[in-house]
Amino acid sequence: MRKEVDTDYLLWKRIKTGETQAFHELYVQYSDILYSFGFIYSKEEELIKDCIHDLFVDLYKYHKKLSDSNNIRNYLFKSLKRKILSNKKGKLSLVYIANVTEINEDKLSSFNPDDSEEQKENLKKILKTVEKLSERQQEALNLRFQLELPYVEVAKIMEISLESVRTLVYRSVKTIREDLSINSKHLVLFFLQTTSLKLTKSVKN
Repeated sequence: MRKEVDTDYLLWKRIKTGETQAFHELYVQYSDILYSFGFIYSKEEELIKDCIHDLFVDLYKYHKKLSDSNNIRNYLFKSLKRKILSNKKGKLSLVYIANVTEINEDKLSSFNPDDSEEQKENLKKILKTVEKLSERQQEALNLRFQLELPYVEVAKIMEISLESVRTLVYRSVKTIREDLSINSKHLVLFFLQTTSLKLTKSVKN
């Protein structure tokens, strides 16, 4: 972990000097994860690509004014979120779960053949329940389980306390379990399945 922090810090220092190669390395390292992150807040591919492009243009344009950072990913996530919401006039529209786990025959055929029909039906029910959660609850679940971000990073992106994130996730999972009367095993199935079906598109395509 310390090595990653040092690497980020050194790369950011090079970014602040305006080094062209540093911007190239930054783009190669983070563009795809930013693309997947963007789908949490918008289903418009071109909008996401445009916002990522604008983000890197701004970084280059204002590199001398950038503050120090040893967590580049968090900085980029927060910046991209603001750009997308700004382009959508500030309306939070969470779509990642719908995009990744839309239940149709194509998706079901990608499941393990040994999965029972009961498991698949439970997955469908869980998805419908998730869609009824508040936007903040869905956002926390998406960031924590779809992008597999640590709680501390989710808190920074959502600009709330670490305890608030934990509470949002806990209450969301509790609601799903209680509403559907399902056990932890089925919830684990849900998170494993949704993670395995994550978007694999690349912004470089």
